[in-house]
Amino acid sequence: MFPVDQGLSNDEVGKRRKQYGLNVLPEKPPPSAFFLIIQQLKNPLIYVLLLAAFVTFIIGHYPDTIIIFLAVFINTLLGFIQESRASQALYALKRYLTQKAIVIREGKRLSIEISQVVPGDIIVLNQGVKVPADGKLIFSNRLYLDEAILTGESLPVSKNKEERVFMGTTVVSGQGIMIAEYTGKTTKIGAIAGRIQEVEEDTPLQRQLKNFSKQLVVIVSVLTSVVFFLGILYQFSLREIFITSVALAVSSIPEGLLVSLTVVLAIGMQKILKHRGLVRRLSAAETLGGVTVICVDKTGTLTEGKMTVVDHFGDERKLAEQVLLANDLDDPIVIAAFEWGRTIIKNFVAEHQRLDSLPFSPKEKFFASLNKWSNRNNMLFVNGAPELLLRWANLKAEEKREVILTIENLSKQGKRIIGFARKEVPLTKKRLVVADVKKGLNWVGMMAFSDPVRIGVKEAFEKATAAGIKITVITGDYPRTSEFVLKELGITVGKKEIITGEELAKLTTEQLAAKVKSIKLFARTTPDQKLKIVEAMKKNGEVVAMMGDGINDAPALHQADIGIVVAEATDVAKESADLVLLDSNFSTIVRAIEEGRAIFENIRKIILYLLSDAFAEIIVVIGGITLGLPLPITAVQILWINLISDGFPNLSLTIDPKRADLMKEKPRSPTERLVNKWMITLIGLVSFVAGLLTLLSFIFVYKITGDLITARSMAFLTLGLNSLAYVFSVRALMVPFWKNHLFENSWLILAVIAGFILQVLPFSNSFLRQFFALNKLSLLYWFIAIVFSLVMFFVVEAFKLSYRLKIVKKWLR
Repeated sequence: MFPVDQGLSNDEVGKRRKQYGLNVLPEKPPPSAFFLIIQQLKNPLIYVLLLAAFVTFIIGHYPDTIIIFLAVFINTLLGFIQESRASQALYALKRYLTQKAIVIREGKRLSIEISQVVPGDIIVLNQGVKVPADGKLIFSNRLYLDEAILTGESLPVSKNKEERVFMGTTVVSGQGIMIAEYTGKTTKIGAIAGRIQEVEEDTPLQRQLKNFSKQLVVIVSVLTSVVFFLGILYQFSLREIFITSVALAVSSIPEGLLVSLTVVLAIGMQKILKHRGLVRRLSAAETLGGVTVICVDKTGTLTEGKMTVVDHFGDERKLAEQVLLANDLDDPIVIAAFEWGRTIIKNFVAEHQRLDSLPFSPKEKFFASLNKWSNRNNMLFVNGAPELLLRWANLKAEEKREVILTIENLSKQGKRIIGFARKEVPLTKKRLVVADVKKGLNWVGMMAFSDPVRIGVKEAFEKATAAGIKITVITGDYPRTSEFVLKELGITVGKKEIITGEELAKLTTEQLAAKVKSIKLFARTTPDQKLKIVEAMKKNGEVVAMMGDGINDAPALHQADIGIVVAEATDVAKESADLVLLDSNFSTIVRAIEEGRAIFENIRKIILYLLSDAFAEIIVVIGGITLGLPLPITAVQILWINLISDGFPNLSLTIDPKRADLMKEKPRSPTERLVNKWMITLIGLVSFVAGLLTLLSFIFVYKITGDLITARSMAFLTLGLNSLAYVFSVRALMVPFWKNHLFENSWLILAVIAGFILQVLPFSNSFLRQFFALNKLSLLYWFIAIVFSLVMFFVVEAFKLSYRLKIVKKWLR
């Protein structure tokens, strides 16, 4: 183990923390309230609305002015509240993911948050970790650092004893011990922290929605221009048709759509966090819902990850010597071996100082340690994959066959195995090279470790399979060991469904892409082969979730659609990941995918609802003008409906609970658009029917009474009520509304009740009736408006039924 002193005392750590503060870089705080308010107003549509308010004020049409300003105020307030919550949630989630450092304090090896490192701390550096402070090396063993973040140089840099290392750089290979000299803002990277702040880019989903919104702006601009010119052609007053056109434009474009998207994703991230999964990027929260294959590691995810020694083969004394001397305590399995060794031998380590070591690497699959042994020689200890050590060991063929048979039997029982070998070397030998290991070893024996299957993983496997998600296990373990674990999970794996790392190395990406469809288990693989597997799967059109934990996994994690790491993963792996499993449990992945599917559904519900209501208003106005009728509805009435009919139910849909049968459906196609053909068809159908019913109600009352105010009152009521009814049908998308637990979203019930009350409110007294240019309506008219609203509800349900019966589906292809 490493040569270190006692390190700082706890009292001294406390004093230095007060003196130097926390070891954190300068960071941008969440956006201020003033900034968020300004962001809501930086919208071309808001500019148009304010212009309209100014025009109406100049010409003395004060009710429209008040309502327009109210519309701007409510839109700004709702947007501010939503974005404020979202930004605070994302900021909190970002800070939740803390990095760790290994320090020596009071003679003990401790894992602490990087923020708690103080100058003077002795810090252990292993492969894959980030250097947590600026300082000087007091020990180095083939240490290479990636300093690209500071120098831009892509090649790793060799670091020797007495050389300086810097915060934020990454250990590529080897080991080291450093003394921290500078922390936080006094580090080299701290001085330039303001220039390397992470810039949040739009997610793919946000870009798709922005493009969609631009197309929508063009469509609505054309339609409202048609309304304006038709109004002029039919000799409407310039003031009236201008205000109506502006109101239509504003009410027709769901300017709160991107804000709602942010809220849906942020809420989804928080729900996933409750299941012990930390989503690091907004886009990943939605992408999770489209995953078609999960590539999962066996150890620590399907199993408990709590290794214990259950059997050993060979000289007990020699095995104990080796696990105590040749051990860096940097992995659960070697820690378990060390604890076993301490029960056999006491006070042994200090007698045999380590002279050199070769750190474990996934490529070589062994760890070697050179130690002082006697006055005549030193000892080279080698721990690693037993089949490799057997190749280099001085054993007879028959003895090797016996060992291999033991390995096979242990693998069938689901045991993990480490082999141990050693050889004497001259006293003059002070430095190791790989070639020293690969010849002339004396076989010592093996140790078997048990790692039980996690509770709940079997049910999660069944749930994922029912959801049409393929599960592929990728492990460095033996095929038989992994087969045993999968068998305990209820999964039978045939010989043709297994491929080893040795076989994989011989395949091209194209060959693997053809073969990978039938593979359930990749065994004895190296981390760098994961990238090859991901590329092959993506070539087949899969949406891949890939698990990893080491620095060598980072390329595969980055290449995968969703990179997943456990909480104990290296910092480099975490930075490449989209989802961090805080409990290292496979069940968390399945729960996160389920929440991702729910996020996608809620986004669709919001789009469907907002656009259906928006285009109905345009159809009413265009229909009235082309039929030579007076305007069926005024600008102030349109804006009121927009605020009430859209606002409250729209907000409630952002938190709509997920369907119970969501994980009984296959994943959506990766090529499927967010707003697909059936959605466009349904939006068109709802808009047309809602607009037609509103127009019919206007014509009916206008012809009977000859009173324009009463007819507009009827149109205003009908248009305002119908969206409050069909929101329940839209909420269930393509399944019957009763299958989605009607009363599960209590906020939606409250939103509809509030919307109904506020829709009735303008009819309630003489002042409001005058303000909105309304008349009292008879019970007959109220009955007709309510019936028309129910008709809208059943129109949507009828469309969904015809789609399920494949009547519409064939036509939409």
